[in-house]
Amino acid sequence: MKKSFLHASAFLLLILFAACSETMDLPDAGSNQNTGINRDPNKYVRISPDWSFDALDLQTPLDIFPAANGRLYIADSAASRIRVIRPSGEIESGLYDTLASLPLDPAALCMDARLNLYYCDQGGKIYVWPEFSANTGIRGIVTAREYKIAGKDTLLHPLTGLALGLTAKTNGDIIDTTQTALMDSLTRPSVFYDPASVMNRNGLYNTETGVLIHAGNPVYAQMRKSFVALAPAPAAELSIYALDAINNYILKITMIPALLVRLSNGQNVWHYTGMLESFVATAGTGAGTVSDPLSMCTDNGGNIYYTQTGDFFSVHKLSTGTYRADFSVAADDIMRLDEFAYARDISVAPDGYIFVLDTLDRDVKMYKSDGTFMKSVAVREEWLRLSDSLYVNDSLVVRDTLVLQQYPDLLKKPMALCYYQDVLYILDNGNRRILRFTKVDDVIIENPDREE
Repeated sequence: MKKSFLHASAFLLLILFAACSETMDLPDAGSNQNTGINRDPNKYVRISPDWSFDALDLQTPLDIFPAANGRLYIADSAASRIRVIRPSGEIESGLYDTLASLPLDPAALCMDARLNLYYCDQGGKIYVWPEFSANTGIRGIVTAREYKIAGKDTLLHPLTGLALGLTAKTNGDIIDTTQTALMDSLTRPSVFYDPASVMNRNGLYNTETGVLIHAGNPVYAQMRKSFVALAPAPAAELSIYALDAINNYILKITMIPALLVRLSNGQNVWHYTGMLESFVATAGTGAGTVSDPLSMCTDNGGNIYYTQTGDFFSVHKLSTGTYRADFSVAADDIMRLDEFAYARDISVAPDGYIFVLDTLDRDVKMYKSDGTFMKSVAVREEWLRLSDSLYVNDSLVVRDTLVLQQYPDLLKKPMALCYYQDVLYILDNGNRRILRFTKVDDVIIENPDREE
């Protein structure tokens, strides 16, 4: 755990409390000076009560993701399901029952801006559940759309019109409502990305002209893979990122439109299939390379962060678009060789602060966006008041000092964390609970759910 000291009153106190402490002088009698205990703008306090795994019916959760729809998605590997809860701790059911019994053991997940939930089981495929379509309901399949071409109304397949960059006429869609089996299947989980599929092996072609649209990757299709983390790309890029732990790759997987559906609310939405676009990071031992990766996330700007246990550096950041390393070796705290014991997971707040879960140090290390260390959170803190005396101008002066002691005994084998609406959530698997910490120390959090 990190150590820092503020205004130590004497050298002796530095010696006695150098182990994980902060010190601060108390003001003189009669002074109106703020002591500073509550002046820390990054002070995190624990929200009570903790959420027990038993109350949430969790067995071995491995990942947690906060979505824009106000839900927390938890990959419970041992239970072969994804548990969905509200920020109040209420378990979601009904619509979400489709995730309660999966034919695999989910280990990582994420959700994109279109409310598509992606997940994987540390195997070689990525799955998707289109929550928005499932929640809204599908009225039919759009089989043709009317376009104005050379002044003439022309019916084309939606994929053809999309490929040609045409704009469909209003109320010119042909909707097939008879394919009930297909429509039902589109509201359930399915395979999103299979590296060994025909499209990913051989490439994507225009079925009418035979022109290659997107090249395949037959070499990667034959390799053994283990996807251990997923993260959304910016919404405009129609992509997600996947972390392959066996081959030390970060993949960018593009969303290929496959089917246009008409929802019950009258809206048209595309359903997608995944295709490898590129490897944004590959194996290596330097900044921005991958070596035995563990976790990954993205921030609001589209930058990629990931943790790993391989050679030299535990935490990396890749800038959006260029995918170049954004942290400097030996210059930024977050890239120091001895910075982490086991950087198990990482999350980034909307204001750019970075949180790294260190399983062996049993804390969460907080950094500025530039990688400068701020403090350890998710640790127990106690202020101790100590008195000391010294001579000032031949007069004996008694001086009090507050010493902040930090004890890393709250967490036991923590597995994952996420940050959502000023609250830090931590899966504390060893103690079978979810801990929550917030920056606001005078707020009463009862039921933050939105009104339905």
